[in-house]
Amino acid sequence: MKYFLILFFPIMAFSQVKTAGFIIQVNDRSVYVLSPEKKNPLFSVIVENRSLSDQVGKFIVGSKILKFVSVASGKSETVEIENKSQSPVVFVPVSPAFQEVPLLFGKKAYEIPSKE
Repeated sequence: MKYFLILFFPIMAFSQVKTAGFIIQVNDRSVYVLSPEKKNPLFSVIVENRSLSDQVGKFIVGSKILKFVSVASGKSETVEIENKSQSPVVFVPVSPAFQEVPLLFGKKAYEIPSKE
């Protein structure tokens, strides 16, 4: 029983993925998002491009553009976002065009499939 606990405890400790900021993984046909649990007005977003083409995107709140980001294929970029409003920040892939990705705090991990 003692050996079982020694082997099982490390697995339990790392089973949940926690992040201090958002991680957006852009694939060819979907986008995966890992979100932090607590909402902060200033947060970081890591955009990982796992697709075969370069990505250009923008972060918006309502109609206000906060930042633009350009990520080469197989690379990642980090962006600092400040949002003091109650509206959620939305990541909009511009080139190649894709569905808007709302950045929702406390949702842990979620996927945005492509619209066909």
